Amino acid sequence: MGAYPQIADWNEDGKTDLLVGDTNGRITLFINTGTKGNPQLTSKGFIKVGSSPLNVDNRASPIVVDWNNDSRKDLVVGDHNGYVRLYLNTGTNSAPAFTNYTRLKAGGYDIRNSYSASPEVCDLDNDGKKDLLVSDYEGYVYFYTNTGEDANPSFTSGEKLRAGGSFIKVGSYARMDVVDWDKDGDLDILLGETDAYVNLFLNTNNPSSVADNLVELPSDFSLSQNYPNPFNSATTICYQLPKPVMVNLSVYNVFGQLVETLVYEYNKPGYYSIKWDAGGISSGIYFVKLTAGEYSITKKCTIEK
Repeated sequence: MGAYPQIADWNEDGKTDLLVGDTNGRITLFINTGTKGNPQLTSKGFIKVGSSPLNVDNRASPIVVDWNNDSRKDLVVGDHNGYVRLYLNTGTNSAPAFTNYTRLKAGGYDIRNSYSASPEVCDLDNDGKKDLLVSDYEGYVYFYTNTGEDANPSFTSGEKLRAGGSFIKVGSYARMDVVDWDKDGDLDILLGETDAYVNLFLNTNNPSSVADNLVELPSDFSLSQNYPNPFNSATTICYQLPKPVMVNLSVYNVFGQLVETLVYEYNKPGYYSIKWDAGGISSGIYFVKLTAGEYSITKKCTIEK
């Protein structure tokens, strides 16, 4: 079983509505009959193609997007067999209607990688044209660069996205969202999976080469043992953060007195490495303490001269 949600102002009344794909291959529309700040959802039944419910046979994963730039919302839907279907809106933007579908293609062939395709449409490479991302049953994410026009997308081939030199791979039935998570001007990827984890991949470099520039963020806080340890004059201290947080990394002596503060600033999620130059500190046992929000951990280190 599973639900595949997508939010959109379906009837153009200024309030967010909800579409939910299901494991039977259909998409249910829930219209917001409340307010923008206090939504109340009312089921309006299945999205239809002609007079029949839209049905992709199994595991409908919908995305709402104006595919051909005609100011009308269209549907891009992944299905259990791994195909991606395009339903162009033949109605209006406030009352969408659909009559048929086509399968999206790359290089003249139907786009299909593994089972259970979950698409996302966005301009991932920042070239002003909508691209296609597809995650699948195996946990991979495929990137299809738009080689056509923004109003008439065309794809030649797809490639698996990488993080840290390896292919992105999470648990089965990967479902994604694309958002500028760290507000740095490029798009990052959130990936859910059947093991109930949500994985965040930050785009860390030039968006024109995103396939090699995603890095998986830590899933929890951690302070590693400094190295070398024991040490004579300098050592390296590494820590990791799963979310933005205020960080205090300080060194204390055995009496609990502050020896030196190494970091006292707001950090983004990621991996950090700090060199502590203790050339003027006498031999003995010291404690490195990381405080990150409500998280705190201490490691013992030894200076030998």
